[in-house]
Amino acid sequence: MSEKKLINTAVFGGKFDPPHLGHQLSVFLALEKYRFDEVWIIPSFSHPFGYHPYDFDSRLEMCRIMAEPFKDRVKVSDIERKIGLEVVYTVDLIEYLKENFPENDFSLVIGSDNWNVRGKWKDFDKLEKICRSIVVIGRGEGGQGSFSLPDISSTMIREMIKNSRDQENLLPAGIYEYIKKHNLYSE
Repeated sequence: MSEKKLINTAVFGGKFDPPHLGHQLSVFLALEKYRFDEVWIIPSFSHPFGYHPYDFDSRLEMCRIMAEPFKDRVKVSDIERKIGLEVVYTVDLIEYLKENFPENDFSLVIGSDNWNVRGKWKDFDKLEKICRSIVVIGRGEGGQGSFSLPDISSTMIREMIKNSRDQENLLPAGIYEYIKKHNLYSE
């Protein structure tokens, strides 16, 4: 009797405040370049570094919009809200996922900006041991390997919205419309 193959799963967490084309391209790379079976997008419910992102439900819905082109290969999860901790650190999240989803083999996908501050993360050395791998995807000048993603940030997009500058070409299809419909980030 052969052992059942684990599902090679990339965990892509973040604020996604709002999700932008760089995030969507990271998901594409995780699936196509790094050959993960699936990607789980997990917006942070409470941010460990004290950042106060926009409304969780709005960010969750925008992540769902961003994931639509990938169909069933990408799941968007509100699991950080369900864990019930005041602050969910990535190491806690991965431990929870491994315990509750034993059919999955979890890796972590992070941006080069997060890789550069990994010394501030809780138990990053443990995280490296419990993840199958950690994939770093860079942008702009911080790109890894022979390519880099466009130098787009959620901070840049929020500033553009506040200043009534067009940011539609930096957002996945449907997110610009969602932001306008719900009047997000205009204050």
